[in-house]
Amino acid sequence: MREAKLYRRIKDGIICQLCWRFCKIEEGETGFCRTRINRNGKLYTLTYGNLSAVESRPMEIKPFFHFKPGKTTLTFSTYSCNLDCPWCQNWHISKVEPPKVFSYVSPEELVEKALLFGDIGLCASFNEPTLLFEYLLDAFKLAKSKGLVNTMVSNGFMNLMALKMLRDAGLDAMNIDIKGDDGVYKRYCGGKAKFVWKIAKKAVELGIHVEMVNLIVTDINDTEDVIAEVIQNHLRHVGSSVPLHFTRYFPAYLFKNPPTPISKLEKAIEMAKKEGVEFVYIGNVPGHKYENTFCPNCGELLIKRYSYRVIENKIRDGKCPSCGYEIYGVWD
Repeated sequence: MREAKLYRRIKDGIICQLCWRFCKIEEGETGFCRTRINRNGKLYTLTYGNLSAVESRPMEIKPFFHFKPGKTTLTFSTYSCNLDCPWCQNWHISKVEPPKVFSYVSPEELVEKALLFGDIGLCASFNEPTLLFEYLLDAFKLAKSKGLVNTMVSNGFMNLMALKMLRDAGLDAMNIDIKGDDGVYKRYCGGKAKFVWKIAKKAVELGIHVEMVNLIVTDINDTEDVIAEVIQNHLRHVGSSVPLHFTRYFPAYLFKNPPTPISKLEKAIEMAKKEGVEFVYIGNVPGHKYENTFCPNCGELLIKRYSYRVIENKIRDGKCPSCGYEIYGVWD
């Protein structure tokens, strides 16, 4: 176990300061996420080097469509989550606590694997990577020293201090999952949407590359009112150039609602484009037109994709080759 970085002692326990829950944790107990324990008045992480998966995966599967397309990162995860979405696609690791006996993977070993596999960097994903916080600080710094990039796929429900520390450690890009409006969070996931938007806004201000994802769940967050609120918050907090992905839901974990109708996703695309979001995508629908990147100025097809593969990339020096319009992103 390693001592946690973000907590404060109070008279009858500890307040964890890693995420917006600010769990009060008494002696011998863990907080909501079950990854931090109070031992003798100190808070310890149970996830340092305690990984549930390590594999090389393409950028597009995150999804990152505007961050070094066509490249791969070494993607890794731990266990549990600080939200409680009943449709979780990775429930087999996000709904269980970290095992007490495990094969330790050091930051050095992780970075060496990335170099060996020819990946351009690291990506913390699958479950909520905030719960690997202390490990990420060390792994990201080491990866940077080796010329690698650092990315994460997050629900965004972390403290602002944690975000700043991750940036200082070398975080380059975040994919942030927004669940819907506050009603969706309150009824199904816990937390509040405003905290996630606050993190997204700060990430952009800190110079971190950001892409937003909204999994549209049938009969939950698929009304035009909820989608419109997501779009307005996107424009207000992160701006028109930050990509917005509307992703198709499939039944998983406790949820049996049918998959998202593609027409719902297309309606969301139409609404977002009408309001001025420059780059809007449909996810989990291989072969759909809106897997591709188009220039928002002249309409030129810039990046052609099929599922998680880049078929063609015309962007040069970060600009549209037809009209010279600057395309938000991090390009080779």
